[in-house]
Amino acid sequence: MPPLPPADQVLPVLKQAVLPAAGGAAFVCLLFLCLGRWAAALGAAAGVVVGFVWANYTFEKLDWAGTGRLVPWRPWDDVPPNQTAWRGLATAGLLLVLAGLVSRWVGLLVGRITSDRYWWVVSLVVWLPRAVAVGVASGWLVPKSAADLPWVPYALPALMLLSWAAWDGLARSTPGGEAAAYQAAACTAAGAVLLYDSWASAMELAVVVGSALAGVAIVARVARADCSGAVPAGVAALPVLMLAGRLGIDEPKLPVACYWLVALAPLALLPFLVPKLSRQTGWLTRVGRAALVLAPLAVAVVLAAQFGELPFGGDEAADPTPAGGTTEG
Repeated sequence: MPPLPPADQVLPVLKQAVLPAAGGAAFVCLLFLCLGRWAAALGAAAGVVVGFVWANYTFEKLDWAGTGRLVPWRPWDDVPPNQTAWRGLATAGLLLVLAGLVSRWVGLLVGRITSDRYWWVVSLVVWLPRAVAVGVASGWLVPKSAADLPWVPYALPALMLLSWAAWDGLARSTPGGEAAAYQAAACTAAGAVLLYDSWASAMELAVVVGSALAGVAIVARVARADCSGAVPAGVAALPVLMLAGRLGIDEPKLPVACYWLVALAPLALLPFLVPKLSRQTGWLTRVGRAALVLAPLAVAVVLAAQFGELPFGGDEAADPTPAGGTTEG
């Protein structure tokens, strides 16, 4: 069993990351639900954005450009957009959240004015803008260290889009926060893997996103509301943090399987896009979904614990750069 972290390292993370992200997201979701259940998806989107902004904001610098605590608000102020990697997550996540909301509203409008036999038109209107947004966002998030891996610029957007389809399908077919809860668990597992590989700042970023999604999931579960508006935040964060973590650390201690297991976990939900399965709401279906998603996450964390070590008490715990000294992720 890994050692418990010292309180002086846990309390700052709770104060600066977990509580602001989860509390801010939950509070905003509740405000929107006061307008009615029709505003649930919009509230989930606004909640995850507010939660992230609150946890990422710092008062240490008075100028706006310096208020980003974990990632800058405008990553291209310092480096070209195609080299921002994980530093562009705030911008990429916001783009995907907005694309998800707008495409959904347009799809609902088109669905009202077309017959059921033109369902494919609605799907095209919804997913074509999302695919474009994923293509643009992934261009900001491919790290420079992937220059020798020509498949990465194609695999990253493909994985993001497939993950979006899987998470969104679950969120739309099963109101109640299940999709956001699984995303929160995946981000937590990603943070554990990054911490075992001695990248504490990226771990905290994963915790912030996961906590914001957890806040949305709790409110959606209590209100039996739609959480699909928050899904794009996890779509942006999870695969990018795993890619940046693996390629941004000079001498990774963990096997590559730890990163692949976390990044590919959402794809386990793709079979539930089949209409017959998506309509199943019994406890057996829920248990099966949970096992399919959580099992690879648990295996990844167990492997990380076997091959890595927690940096508690060492200098690496406070080092904001990956092990080995590189700042590229």
